[in-house]
Amino acid sequence: MSTLNKEKNLSKRIDVALAKKDYKQTFKKTDSLNIYYRVGTELLAGLIIGAGIGWTVDQWFNTTPLFLIIFFILGGVAGIYNLWRVLTGKGLKLGFFNKEEK
Repeated sequence: MSTLNKEKNLSKRIDVALAKKDYKQTFKKTDSLNIYYRVGTELLAGLIIGAGIGWTVDQWFNTTPLFLIIFFILGGVAGIYNLWRVLTGKGLKLGFFNKEEK
């Protein structure tokens, strides 16, 4: 191989390595931002779904604020539970509670 080809090859490899490095740094920033968005989404979704179910049950039984309050609180608890699963890394695993671990 000639010296010119070696320099081009080395230059190309350096460019690829730098691109990977920049990609990893961007991915880390994006990854933490995605976690913040997911935290907000999980909590808000739990509250909205809980309030919607409570309002629907209240309309069905004609009991104005009772079930709305109960299901709003339950939705908040479900949202916080989902946050706990996300932040501990157990959110996407199947069977995340191992019976052998105690």
